[in-house]
Amino acid sequence: MKVNTIQNSQHNFLFLKINSKRINNANANENQNTNLKNVNLNNEPTSLNAKNSIDSKRIETQSFVSDFLHEDDEIKTAQMLIKRYPELLWLTGNVNATPEGNSPTKSNSISEKLFGQKHIEFDRTIVGINCLKYVLNNDYESFTKCQKDSVKLKPEEFAQLREFTTKVLKTPQDIDAMIAYTVINDLGKIQAFVEEIEEKTQTKTNDHDEALLIGLKIMPEQIPSFNRLSTIYKKDILNALNTNFNLAQFVQCECLEGNLQQLKDMNENSKNLYLVHVFYDVAGAAGHINPKGSLVMTSPVYHGYMQGINAINNKENKNEFDIFNDFLTQKSISLQMPLKTPQDKAILKLAIMSRAATQKDIEAISKAFNLLDDNEQNALTKGLNSNGITDQGVLLYYSPAFIQNAINANPDNKTEMLAKAFKVISKIYSQKLNNAQKGIETISLLSIANKIKTQPDISAEELFKYLI
Repeated sequence: MKVNTIQNSQHNFLFLKINSKRINNANANENQNTNLKNVNLNNEPTSLNAKNSIDSKRIETQSFVSDFLHEDDEIKTAQMLIKRYPELLWLTGNVNATPEGNSPTKSNSISEKLFGQKHIEFDRTIVGINCLKYVLNNDYESFTKCQKDSVKLKPEEFAQLREFTTKVLKTPQDIDAMIAYTVINDLGKIQAFVEEIEEKTQTKTNDHDEALLIGLKIMPEQIPSFNRLSTIYKKDILNALNTNFNLAQFVQCECLEGNLQQLKDMNENSKNLYLVHVFYDVAGAAGHINPKGSLVMTSPVYHGYMQGINAINNKENKNEFDIFNDFLTQKSISLQMPLKTPQDKAILKLAIMSRAATQKDIEAISKAFNLLDDNEQNALTKGLNSNGITDQGVLLYYSPAFIQNAINANPDNKTEMLAKAFKVISKIYSQKLNNAQKGIETISLLSIANKIKTQPDISAEELFKYLI
């Protein structure tokens, strides 16, 4: 079989090019059931009347979810998911992958087994969905199979995650909607998708969540997995996206208090659906590296996300300042770091952005901060204490990925690499926080996060040039 494109008259903005080599590799690997020729992109049910259609959809969903939960083979599971959620194949096209994921190395990932080459966002999404399956099936061993013992998710934490998940996903329809939500989550990273949105709206967008929201609003019929959902699930997903809140950015201190302002507009169902979705999006984040369980949702990471959720759900926190202060206080206690002065707050945020987990990590953060000159330290302190409500703030999009890539580029000189990353961030704040306007400007560090991986010796000054 030779397939050059997967097209549909309703999906002409996503002419996904799948070259013959990739498909031929899949077909040749019969013992792993990698033949995709039976994938059917048309999932629309047909019926004689509305009631029959609803009943048919319910039965179809129940049957699919049952089959999904009972299928142990990862390749058969992937084929099953592709058939029901065709947008998964779009993630094998021209996708702006998360900067930490841009690795050409072989890893025996699911996409490599299916297509003969790695597709990072496809793998991350599939593994996230598989992690959801493990939790629903109470399969602790599969979920934690690839985790190191030193950071392994504890059985009681897994039980908490399962309870949290099953309280929200009570029916097969709920599970189907959650998988659809997970599948469409990264459509805003697909170049053709973004280009179509920008052409229709005549506006530019650098935030993939914003791109997804616009796409779901203006062309839902071209996104089959979303379009197939009932009205209530569509509303809940749109409501969650419309609040412009990103839990991962919150718990990694990318965002500011101002980003929490719209949380009050998120209804309870939307919030719960969103929070569960985040856990499995994060759980699959290293699926391109190791598809056997969740490499990322370890005990420290789970604990950090629960701290963020507890701060959000704490009824005593009346506003966004209370929520953020509650979260930072919890982190300062768990990391054993002071939180008395603006500089303390800045260093704590840098530690969180740098994913510090040990006292050795924290010492490296403090040493790196102290390597900066007074102007750089002051710029970081000012920028990391801004809130975007009473003053001007900057959301450093992909800052944790940038810092992590800097460390990984030269792990033997961790402190120096951290200092280099902090210098670049201080330059951003120095340039952007020179006026009196209020609000939040988003600055993407995607380009320099990718650059530092290939040029670890590049100076902070040169790196900054690539940003602007």
